[in-house]
Amino acid sequence: MAEAITARVFRYDPDQDAEPRFQEYSVTVDDDTSVLVLLNRIQQEMDETLSFRSFCCGLQLCRSCLMRINGKRRFACITLVKPGDQVTVEPLTYPEGHIKDLVASITEEERGET
Repeated sequence: MAEAITARVFRYDPDQDAEPRFQEYSVTVDDDTSVLVLLNRIQQEMDETLSFRSFCCGLQLCRSCLMRINGKRRFACITLVKPGDQVTVEPLTYPEGHIKDLVASITEEERGET
């Protein structure tokens, strides 16, 4: 059964914002919805200005969806949320390499390619 959860999402555009902030969204999810699907719903249905890497292999191979989810380094494509959860999503690195919102430059070391 679909229910709304609260998603706290890191927002910061260095070209426009003085300080980073968290924005809360109430998002309807089904049982076991990935964080990547959650972010896509926010962007497509609520806030088209949200930036994140939406392309993803879904297999943890491309590592483009690495983020800090509830304080831990996780893959958004396989990290699941369910009704009743609260989730906080941040870029993997900040302030070093920050581009916009959840998009950050990821070094080869962070990608595990060294």
